Amino acid sequence: MWPSALHPPLRELPLHHKALAVARELIGADAELDFDMMIHKDPHTAVPTPWHQDAAYWIDMPDHRAVSIWVALDDADVDNGCMWYVRGSHEQPLRPHRPTSDGKNIECDCSEDEPGATAVPLRAGEAVAHSGFTLHYSRGNTTDGTRRAYILNYRPAAMIRHERAQGADHGLNENVRQVRNSGAAED
Repeated sequence: MWPSALHPPLRELPLHHKALAVARELIGADAELDFDMMIHKDPHTAVPTPWHQDAAYWIDMPDHRAVSIWVALDDADVDNGCMWYVRGSHEQPLRPHRPTSDGKNIECDCSEDEPGATAVPLRAGEAVAHSGFTLHYSRGNTTDGTRRAYILNYRPAAMIRHERAQGADHGLNENVRQVRNSGAAED
């Protein structure tokens, strides 16, 4: 995570300026970059990214506004692991989440058969935005090519300060992937 921390000039690229403008349009003028990350799916790795809501990874916050902008660096389709979303799920409460069997991620109950679930193929350079409450996942990559994406996450500047004051830094110092939001804890 945090490519822009490893290489600060990334923040000066047009992509960052355009993504910030989109984020401010979607969640408000107080939006700032909270974190960024790169994701890749190697060829012939059929392991999916499980269904989840990003907000389940985050600490409880008084202001839930947040948007992730997922930019395809390679063409992303169903066979190489494009994103799947559940339409309208951003308007619903967080679902209970649990650690995956390998402990590397978290997951919740959802499937491609969920009403409103749809694949969102993108060409390289295209992007899609989603709320922290949006249910999403991706299949594994069954193709000969790599599928890469760059994700930029934005939230109000006051909430970024709130997170940092509580030690939450989205993997900058410690990359622990666990349920942190009490609204997503299983009973």
